[in-house]
Amino acid sequence: MFAATLASALAVAGTSALAVRAFLRGKLEDRIPEAAARARERLELWFAQRALDVEIFSRSDILVDGLSRLHGGSRPRSAERGEVEQYLGYVRADLPIYSTIFVLDAAGNELARVGEALDLDAGQRLRLAGLREVDISGDLITGTGAHVQIVSAPIDSAREHAPATLHAAFPVAVLHQQLARAADEQGGRLLVFDAAGALVASSLDERAHPTLHPRIATARSGAVAEYSSFDGVRVVASALPFARLGWKIVFEGDYGSTFAPIAAILRRTVLLNLSIVLVLAGLAFAVARYLLRPLHELSAVAVRLRDGETNVRLPVESSEDEVGILTRSFGEMVDSLTRANEALEQLAITDDLTRIHNHRFFQDQLASAIRRSENTGAPLALALIDIDDFKALNDRHGHAAGDAVLAQIAQILAARARPQDVVARYGGEEFVVLAPDADLAGGIAVAETLRIAVHEQRFRIEGLADSVAVTISVGVAAFAGDRRRFFGDADRALYAAKHAGKDCVMAASEG
Repeated sequence: MFAATLASALAVAGTSALAVRAFLRGKLEDRIPEAAARARERLELWFAQRALDVEIFSRSDILVDGLSRLHGGSRPRSAERGEVEQYLGYVRADLPIYSTIFVLDAAGNELARVGEALDLDAGQRLRLAGLREVDISGDLITGTGAHVQIVSAPIDSAREHAPATLHAAFPVAVLHQQLARAADEQGGRLLVFDAAGALVASSLDERAHPTLHPRIATARSGAVAEYSSFDGVRVVASALPFARLGWKIVFEGDYGSTFAPIAAILRRTVLLNLSIVLVLAGLAFAVARYLLRPLHELSAVAVRLRDGETNVRLPVESSEDEVGILTRSFGEMVDSLTRANEALEQLAITDDLTRIHNHRFFQDQLASAIRRSENTGAPLALALIDIDDFKALNDRHGHAAGDAVLAQIAQILAARARPQDVVARYGGEEFVVLAPDADLAGGIAVAETLRIAVHEQRFRIEGLADSVAVTISVGVAAFAGDRRRFFGDADRALYAAKHAGKDCVMAASEG
């Protein structure tokens, strides 16, 4: 009987430890495809902004009128071309990511250009000249070996002459920078491959992955795969399609750091279980027959734990005999497991640096708020917040100072937001505030309150004699039935706030 009881206790400890391990691993593995999805969303918004840039400038009256005169005016063509190129120069100065901006006629001839000359072959030029809607190319290799992408849009020009197209080229290195920022936020590395499996860009300093790894190439979309990467590091990865360009986005997380929390919590769980097993074994030796009924109850609880139940409670036992001690001991184990699970859940939704909610928690709350808004018609506003000149602050005072400023600003936002608002760190130096029951005007009011609170604060940094001033720029949007547009409007409003001189709040207008 003693041996049977001891075996049963060991089984309870083992099954509960396995249940905890399976639960924790499942929770952590969910992070990998979520990270890939967030990176894809960020990249989609970035490319959408690039397409919007070129589409807007292609409709400019200055450009359309200049091209009309260039085709049929009485002034010298060099003068008309100079006016068009002067306007393109202003555009390029405002958007320095573009290395070249140029205009082609229907035959692929260059009508105007600012920036570096692109050595494109005749076929590439004709394909670009033939576009009749906004388009973004894949990775193009010029005659000089440079890797570029080109954003194109037809020009709404006068009907009396042949159509023309506007094109803005940026080096693929810009895409490397976008991936690096997204990878830093997610704690891993990002790679983009074309339809043939060749590397387009990565968050690394160079094009280190020659081709897509076979394990991830054959895995279904969003599945998690484990393999050794090109540099010999064991990783867990997930891939998602990037439909706009027919690419595939791969997020790779270091295997050791990803699953380190499991090992730490599992060690504590095993030690706790072993301690309880020793207590149970000693009690079972003296009162084996008396423990038959409680053991059945305990075994039932263990089975429920093994099956993944977390909200498990034992009947309260107040007696001081062996049955009471055993029941309370096992209850303490269950409570300890519950607290461990709750601690992990809290860890999963809290940003380590700022101690406010993280991106994952915000996405969950956003989905709930959108459903509520759609069901009840209640207004919903969103504010995207970016710290002004944060890179300069890091460069001047160091990353430790930047971290201190991030933490202090997070506490200001959490303290000055309304009780019903959701404040979270969106990534890097960006924060986000979700404001339920607030229309666009209400969202602006919330954002302005937060901006003023930061503007009036002087930030103390360890090691600096004087405090520093920090400001924020805020973009506000109201939900109008489309989640993607909701974020896009807020992002464009933030972009406008930056270009309006920073330390201000800008709101997305209709259209």
